[in-house]
Amino acid sequence: MLNKSIRPINVTTDLKGIANLLYICFSNSMDEDGERYIDYLRRFSQALLFTRMAQRKPEKYALPGEGFIYEDNGKLIGNITLSTIKIHDETVYLISNVAVLPEYRGKGIAKSLTRTALQYIESKGVKQIWLQVKRDNQPAIDLYDQFSFQTFMTRTTWIRKRTSLFLIENKIPSIRKRKKSEWETQKRLLERTYPDELTTTYGFEIASFQPILKNVVKGILKDKITSHWVSEIDGFCGFVSYDIFPTQSYTNLWVAAPEEMEKTFLKILIPAAQKRIGNEVRVNYPEEQCADCFRELGMQELNTLIWKRKYIA
Repeated sequence: MLNKSIRPINVTTDLKGIANLLYICFSNSMDEDGERYIDYLRRFSQALLFTRMAQRKPEKYALPGEGFIYEDNGKLIGNITLSTIKIHDETVYLISNVAVLPEYRGKGIAKSLTRTALQYIESKGVKQIWLQVKRDNQPAIDLYDQFSFQTFMTRTTWIRKRTSLFLIENKIPSIRKRKKSEWETQKRLLERTYPDELTTTYGFEIASFQPILKNVVKGILKDKITSHWVSEIDGFCGFVSYDIFPTQSYTNLWVAAPEEMEKTFLKILIPAAQKRIGNEVRVNYPEEQCADCFRELGMQELNTLIWKRKYIA
């Protein structure tokens, strides 16, 4: 590490500074999850005993255990966070929360942090690095292009707010509970829309929707309620599944349908599921795929993320 202004993150002393930095840099575009995470970092930073305990296994507490900060005369002005996932038995590093205070931007700090992170990851013998960047963040896209990151997918998260429950809509066709015998069809359709790279990064397993006792027990232990619904038209089936957590103010819908009837099923399944949930719902989908359909349903684009990766020889 050649730049003396850059040092590794210290969980016991840096959490508050990182939280404040991320809030300043991302508060204008931060959703509820982001705000909750910032608050979590701030509260955790106040408990010295817990920060010392977390230093050994920070990932257990969802803390930024790996990564680097950039300091100017002792002031934390930049950050880059690193974490790992396993996909197909291979370790992949994820880069996130690349942030620099506004008054220090344009000085190559983000570039220095990224270069340091890449050197560190290479020393670990890992062959793949992934990151996500918002489609409208052109300076960040240009930065990652300089380091030869390549785009491998672009995804949009759509939200249908709770107020949509009060809209007067045409009669929604009925949906029914999924049958055990329909699991293989649902699995195949889910895999078409939600690739392994997406589900692994978000900690979601398609297999968790399989109708077996093990998944029921896991759901109880995690304090979640899982539901599976089906719409059937002319022998074709569309599916929507979701997990409801008591502390979450919205629900992610995992919608799967045959390509030739995709929009038809989306228009049925999303309003029907939201009516049963009674809360805001979100759907993650490939960029521009069925965008007109989502807008017709009164959904708004929360964000569109470009997923990039770099292979290390």
